[in-house]
Amino acid sequence: MKRTLCICICFCLLQTEAGFFSSQIDKLKNKAKAAYKSKRGKAGPTLNFWGHEQSEYPGANAQFREENRAKWEEYYQCLNSQANNLNSQNSVTPEAIIGFETSSISLTCKLCLSPLESQNKDAITWEFARQQDEAMSPVEFTEHTLLSPEDRTLQIFNLKSENSGQYMCKLGNAVVAPYFLTVVNISETSMHQVHSPADPSGPYSKKPEEIAFNLVLDTEWGEWSTCSTCGNVGRKHKMGYCNVYRKALESNNRTKRSAEELEEIFQIFKYGIPCQSHILPPEVRRLPAVQARRNEIMTGFCHVKCPENLVFEVRDKEGKVIERADNSEGIYSLSQKLPPMEPSTERRLQYEAKGKDLVLECPGNINSDAPILWQIGDKNLIPEKIAKESNGRVYISITDRVHIKKAKISDSNIYSCWQLQELAGTIRLVVEKRYEFNFNHTLMLLGVVLIMGTFLYVFVKVIANRELSKTRLDTLVVKNRPKRIP
Repeated sequence: MKRTLCICICFCLLQTEAGFFSSQIDKLKNKAKAAYKSKRGKAGPTLNFWGHEQSEYPGANAQFREENRAKWEEYYQCLNSQANNLNSQNSVTPEAIIGFETSSISLTCKLCLSPLESQNKDAITWEFARQQDEAMSPVEFTEHTLLSPEDRTLQIFNLKSENSGQYMCKLGNAVVAPYFLTVVNISETSMHQVHSPADPSGPYSKKPEEIAFNLVLDTEWGEWSTCSTCGNVGRKHKMGYCNVYRKALESNNRTKRSAEELEEIFQIFKYGIPCQSHILPPEVRRLPAVQARRNEIMTGFCHVKCPENLVFEVRDKEGKVIERADNSEGIYSLSQKLPPMEPSTERRLQYEAKGKDLVLECPGNINSDAPILWQIGDKNLIPEKIAKESNGRVYISITDRVHIKKAKISDSNIYSCWQLQELAGTIRLVVEKRYEFNFNHTLMLLGVVLIMGTFLYVFVKVIANRELSKTRLDTLVVKNRPKRIP
């Protein structure tokens, strides 16, 4: 009886201790989770004790197993998509694209990363080669050339002509198809404003048209830009550029030229080549239809909510908040990663002559594709209002540039350009009188001959006088020489 009672007491004690230790272990797990979450802030997946995502080692957790399965399924779909996009030579398909000066562009790294490799995204690099370069070199990151930490997308803002060239992302020895970027000057003469097909009035985007060599001209559209403001009605735009692609050829419908070089290059670039690309064959670029086709731009109104304040919190081991940083106000915690470098405000001093036509282009960019808004001092330039008040002498074009016809002295001022209520750049415009002298080329040539003749005459006279003086001096020396006494 005593023996049975002792066994029961021991069993109860063990159960109590087990429950005590179990509760302590649960508390320890919760503290560990809170600690790992505090290192990463509110955003990001839940981490285990070793700092990895729990879905990588799901164990018996059905939810994490499903997440892991979805990641591998996405990886295989990426591989299948790349295999389906191989051209006839079983090689990857490069892309030829164009960018407009002062605008932005995003180049997606199309590497297929398995869940095991996804933790090594930081090892993905981008390389670049200009048109005249023989080898590729790492991309130099600046205040306008950034790399997305999430998906390693290369973002280039405030594009310039020197950004033209070949871009390629790689991870170790794994590479993907390159991008061939051509940056062109965006001008109103080469840009045609169109309306959405849903708009009751045109003009509308030009339809595809067939041209020589079994090629087709069409417009390749990008995405809508960011809304110019939040909380109120703003503007957005979408750019479309002329693109040439090869039409599906029949065996009995091939010209000699299209069956050779042209067919080969359009087999490589099966998505087409922009009309203004530097890799487009000259014989295609010289076609009248290609030269006459203009790029297109579509504008629209938008209304978006302003973003809420983004507050980063740091918690202690017990889960209590010990630090808050309002990222929306530009305040960051030391526990966060370094924020991207903010671009500096570009300033320009521009001198122009009175009576000339001039164009003001925003010199800076806040790393956004939002449309530009202009101010003179603290006065907003509303395109419709400024054009009406100046009778069309001053207007803002569809490319967000200020045009001034027959500039006056009174046009001298400080012009500022803004994006998303932030200052992107300023231009101090000085319009001044300039005096131009028109010379008659015949009279100018005659004057030069007379001046040169005068210099030559003086030179000859000086030499002659020097020789004469020397001769006279020698004569005087001879005459005044004392005679010898015999």
